[in-house]
Amino acid sequence: MPIDVEDLARLLPDLDDAPGPELSGGSTADGLRFTGLELTGDATGARFLECRLEACSVEDVGFDRARLATCLLTGLRAPVWSLVDATLLDVVVTGGRFGALTAHGAELTRVLLQDVVVDYLDLRGATLVDVVLAGCTVRELDLGGAHLRDVRLAGSTVDALVLEGSRCRSVDLRGAEITRLDGVAGLRGCTIDTTQLTGWAAGMAAELGITVG
Repeated sequence: MPIDVEDLARLLPDLDDAPGPELSGGSTADGLRFTGLELTGDATGARFLECRLEACSVEDVGFDRARLATCLLTGLRAPVWSLVDATLLDVVVTGGRFGALTAHGAELTRVLLQDVVVDYLDLRGATLVDVVLAGCTVRELDLGGAHLRDVRLAGSTVDALVLEGSRCRSVDLRGAEITRLDGVAGLRGCTIDTTQLTGWAAGMAAELGITVG
């Protein structure tokens, strides 16, 4: 199971305040607290170990290929946030508002997204293990070609879910409000509820080439 907010907070050591908002590619932030900052610079390939980022703007700051381990991210915001090919291990993201959160090819292990609002969540080709989206609001969740194991969408609202080419194992979609589903074959390995089955029936039939008379 992914770590929750309280457990992660207990794991964090006493943190030092970050020296400023400037980030640099390939750098290491260890045991730092970033609070209320308009982050600048570049975090490509950077490492964040046992860190806390609170109420920060990450606009125009790329986190591609970054590694975040044992980190708590609270109330972050950006029109676009890129974590392409990033690695997240024991990370909790709570609150926050994003236009697009692009993390295709990323590896997420024991990650919780709680009460996050995002227009487009791009996890194409990503690997998700022990990941939960709890109470999130997502217009489009793109999991095309992703590998998912022990993933749950608990109490989340998703306008469009893309599972085209995904590989799922122990993926629980029950309790999520999902308006549209693309990629019926991607449901193999998923658990859904009867309400979801009823709501998707016409679209599933159309995608499978079934005519209902």
